[in-house]
Amino acid sequence: MLTDAVEPVVPHESAVAIGTGKGGVGKSTIAAHKAAWHAARGRRTLLICVTSQDDDDLGIERFGRGIRPEGQAVLNGEGLLRAVRDRTPLLPVREVRPNLDVVPGGEAVGELLTLLTARMPIEGVHVVASLARALAPIAPWYDDIVIDSAPEQDALEQIALAASRWLFVPTRSDDTSIRGMQRIARNYKLVRTQVNPHLQVAGACLYGSNPTATQLHDEVRTDVLGVLGPNTPMLSTVVGYREMPAVNARKKGLTFGEYAALLPNSAKSYDVAAGRAQRADVVPESIVPLAKEMDELNLEIDAHCRKAA
Repeated sequence: MLTDAVEPVVPHESAVAIGTGKGGVGKSTIAAHKAAWHAARGRRTLLICVTSQDDDDLGIERFGRGIRPEGQAVLNGEGLLRAVRDRTPLLPVREVRPNLDVVPGGEAVGELLTLLTARMPIEGVHVVASLARALAPIAPWYDDIVIDSAPEQDALEQIALAASRWLFVPTRSDDTSIRGMQRIARNYKLVRTQVNPHLQVAGACLYGSNPTATQLHDEVRTDVLGVLGPNTPMLSTVVGYREMPAVNARKKGLTFGEYAALLPNSAKSYDVAAGRAQRADVVPESIVPLAKEMDELNLEIDAHCRKAA
């Protein structure tokens, strides 16, 4: 897709893309939590979901959170598609959390592929900067920008990377996830060479793995460095695989930390047995270490970005 020289993109100094080249490795969850983590610390933050399968981790659509802009709909990726198509600034859903605005993804993002392909013969490599151009007018409003990059779609991955200063790569421990990183590595090199020379790899991490499986983690880290390059920072934090609390938090549109905060007032298993509560009302205690690990991961990502800068 990238063939011609182009005026270099200058992305927001803290814009980070969370990308992997493969779905199902925690990418969208990390992106949502990183954005919410910055916002909770008083920093004006924007989350952009460049993915056609929006998990709605923050409850924007399911629970109606945030303030929609006036006019045409922006949910389900429609706002993102329209901004790129009409060459207009992005219109985020505001205050999804205090200090947090979101440009939601969804089905309409898939239509960007057709649009970018149609523009390619005329715009050449400039088409890769489509998202960067839509972001530029509003980027100065924010202290931090997090971009959830679409997996397994080169064109969408490239426009996310072109709008970013940093790339952070999560992976699981299986071979398919490791091989999937080859896609993001290829797109990273193309975008950095021809469009966005400011782009750097902030680091990589293991996600959804047993934190005690240290020997396996060492083997995976070696594989990751083989794909992304020997100088890639490998984060020490591993967010463990705890399916029940993760699924429950997502269903409620809550971050792990927000869900963990409900634990003191949670219903108990004996309340369910007595018919006084539903199983969904019981907050699993395993949410506490999960929230702690996610906070530690966000701290480490942030530290790596600042160190690289």
